[in-house]
Amino acid sequence: MQMKTTQKHLISFGQRPTELTLMPDFRVVWCEYLVGASGIYLWLEQSPIDPDHAITGHFLVARPGQSVPDDYGYVDSAVDPYGCRAHLVFQLPLEENVEPASPRYPVFSETPLGRIPKPGPLMAMPGMMNRPQTG
Repeated sequence: MQMKTTQKHLISFGQRPTELTLMPDFRVVWCEYLVGASGIYLWLEQSPIDPDHAITGHFLVARPGQSVPDDYGYVDSAVDPYGCRAHLVFQLPLEENVEPASPRYPVFSETPLGRIPKPGPLMAMPGMMNRPQTG
């Protein structure tokens, strides 16, 4: 019998998606705006994290009327009951999940001698994510 857990994750506001470590069997249970924390929380059900089978999921918070790409999947809505604001949570397609959402972490190449970092910046400025890299 396989066990599952329910976990709560804070989803960041802004242009950058929030990166979460997930198991392939994850399921979104609930999305809510918590007034005391002034944040969007995503509740997920999944089996315990196994690093050998984990995947990376990316979630983005958008406001009504804000455009997002067609291939982003709508997950749920969260409403601030006092601020009268709605927040829509979208999941990025798994194809886009192949690259890390944040370049803070080095990307590695597998070699016969082990894992070595790929060349490139380890830290990018906000707004620089979609610009082509030179060099």
